[in-house]
Amino acid sequence: MKIIQLDEILANKIAAGEVIERPANVVKELVENSIDANATKIDIHIEEGGMNLIEIIDNGVGMDEEDARLCFSRHATSKIHSDQDLFCIQTLGFRGEAIPSIASISHFVLKTSDGKEGSTVVYEFGKLIDHQQSDLHKGTRITVTKLFQNVPARLKYVKSVNAEFAHIQSYVERLSLSHPEIAFTLLHNQKLTFKTNGNGNLLEVIHQIYGLSVVKNMLKVSFGNHEFKIDGYIGKIEVNRASKNHIVTLVNHRVVKNQIAMDAIHMAYRRYLADNRYPIAVVDIQIDPYLVDVNVHPSKLEVKFSKETELKELIIKGITEALEKANLTYQVKEEKPVFKPRLDQLDLDIDLKQETVNVVKELEPVYHHDVFQENHEIKQTAVHEPLPEKAVENLPVYKEMKKKIFVKAQIHGTYIVCEDESGMYLVDQHAAQERINYEYFLEKYSHPDMTMRDLLIPITVEYPLSECMIIEERKELLKKVGINLYPFGNGFIIKQLPMWMNQIDEHIFIEDMIHQVLKDNKIDLLSLQEHAIATLSCKASLKGNTHLSLEGMQNIIDNLMRCDNPYVCPHGRPTIIHYSSYELEKLFKRVV
Repeated sequence: MKIIQLDEILANKIAAGEVIERPANVVKELVENSIDANATKIDIHIEEGGMNLIEIIDNGVGMDEEDARLCFSRHATSKIHSDQDLFCIQTLGFRGEAIPSIASISHFVLKTSDGKEGSTVVYEFGKLIDHQQSDLHKGTRITVTKLFQNVPARLKYVKSVNAEFAHIQSYVERLSLSHPEIAFTLLHNQKLTFKTNGNGNLLEVIHQIYGLSVVKNMLKVSFGNHEFKIDGYIGKIEVNRASKNHIVTLVNHRVVKNQIAMDAIHMAYRRYLADNRYPIAVVDIQIDPYLVDVNVHPSKLEVKFSKETELKELIIKGITEALEKANLTYQVKEEKPVFKPRLDQLDLDIDLKQETVNVVKELEPVYHHDVFQENHEIKQTAVHEPLPEKAVENLPVYKEMKKKIFVKAQIHGTYIVCEDESGMYLVDQHAAQERINYEYFLEKYSHPDMTMRDLLIPITVEYPLSECMIIEERKELLKKVGINLYPFGNGFIIKQLPMWMNQIDEHIFIEDMIHQVLKDNKIDLLSLQEHAIATLSCKASLKGNTHLSLEGMQNIIDNLMRCDNPYVCPHGRPTIIHYSSYELEKLFKRVV
């Protein structure tokens, strides 16, 4: 078989197969060209999900006649000039493949002007159809029709109109987050679906995408070191989603999918959110272009950093600190100025430096009402229980309380009603005690006792031979955390374990560690410990329908307010919900 030189049209089709998978890729490439042309206003017109029409109109610098003709040639670009420029890319596009690739699989009309002269160039499926002067004002208008009609294999895999437009909408939204200084307008079938004003306010763009309820719960973050500068907004814990798609990572204002940054953001939220729940975040990582490589994938959605570990640690630290400073209590509605009554509990003599709270006034018993008696008489049973002994032992060491909340009553032996000057609180006593226990155990096991203890009955684990070989190769990693494996039958046997593991399900914990070793060649001991401690905290916590004295309830509330994170239990469920005084008055129609 002889080697032949492919003609230009076929080569462009091959390039298009790598870059243009669906209409959204066309929009991405053309809009990024508009951004590189310093456009401040970009209009995007779509019909039938992009299959009938894609039109991009911008007010950028435009092109003269020579550039308008030359931009259809492969690897013709104004953005890099030498191999050194490839290592310091500061534009969104740089390969010079987008326009010829799109023109090879569509009917492509380019109208452009640099303010002095204008040109119109028409290509159809890679062939020049027309080239003439144009009277367009400064800027560029690109119209793409008949997309994929000469590549039926690609056309066959195009999804529904709504599905294709959803991808376009999603990418335009992300571009607007990365460039809030540009006014974007998106129309589908002549109906406006998205619009930003381009005033540079990122929070306003977030409002356009997610709405007012999310914007009110966003926290501004700004931190960095001598190599990285990170800015953006992160959501409070009550605004979360079921997927990572709402963690938007930008690098030098370029929309990317960087797993390192996304995992770091998720890790910072791990102790606040339930499993499989993810935050809303828009984070821009600014870095010297020489330290990041964007030329790793045809779609330019992936990047590589020279110091990924340092970046990950910086993001975790910065976002963790931002969350710790914020008030993460679940709010019912917005707080508004309202008269704050003086509480009658202010005469309580409370010593905050003690583990328990001494209440001066005599405590009255709490009654449990059982109305389901055959004679329909109400049976009253005085309940005056202190905290269970096991729970008292697990109270955290003294920390200053975030705020003082006063207990008023208990509902169904499960929920504690409290108040302060700002309004009313409902506390789930099981979740609250679970959080208290969790932080106690977390502090206790932050420096685990690696003293070994002999197991009365050794633990055996069995795996397929292929996995046993990998485990044998990596068992030194397990040894570092106190798990010594010895070959035994079709697996391994463990005869000793560290002392700190005596209160957890060792078998499951060991299997989780081995699974990590098989998957990643490393052990995230912290996450495994947190999971084990969360389970232990739940078992040691108060159960529902447990009736407590006022003193016992006040102990729970005070110790909850001493926790580093009193807002959610270890599994991500809220511990405390706040009803503002204004909201209570509004419920009873006392205010309008």
